[in-house]
Amino acid sequence: MAYTLGEAAKATGISKASISRAINSGRISATKKDNGSFSIEPVELHRVYPPKSAAPVTGTPSETLRNSNADIRNGSDSNVLQARLDAALEQLRDRDGTIDDLRRRLDQSDEERREAQARVIGLLAGPGPTESKRGFFGRLFGRPDE
Repeated sequence: MAYTLGEAAKATGISKASISRAINSGRISATKKDNGSFSIEPVELHRVYPPKSAAPVTGTPSETLRNSNADIRNGSDSNVLQARLDAALEQLRDRDGTIDDLRRRLDQSDEERREAQARVIGLLAGPGPTESKRGFFGRLFGRPDE
C-alpha cells in the first residue's frame, strides 16, 4: 500500500516539506497522481528515512528490561531492522539493475561508434583499388576501364 505525503510524514516522523524536497531532488522516487498528490512506496520511503518506532526507547542501555516490555521492544526493534534490511536489499537490486542497464548501453554505443568509424574511414579512403575513375563519356557509353 503506497503512502500519501502526509502518511509518509507520520510513518517516519519527518515533515511533509522535507519529504517533498527529497522527492523533488530525486532522493525518493514517487509517482504524482492526477489530483497532484504523491504516491510513495513504503520501501522507497524507508530506504531514505527509517520508520518511526512504535514504542520509543527510553532509559539507558544498562537498564534491565522486564519480560513484557522486552518482548514488545524486541518485536518493534526487529520490525525496524527488517524494514531497513528490506529497503537496503531493494536498493541493492535497483543499483544492480542500473549498472546492468548502463553496461548494456555502453556496449551498444561502443559498437555504434565502431560502425560509424568504419563508415567514415570507408568514405575518406575513396574508391577501392579495383574501381578506376572513368570519364563522363566512358560512363555514358559504357566503355570498359583501361
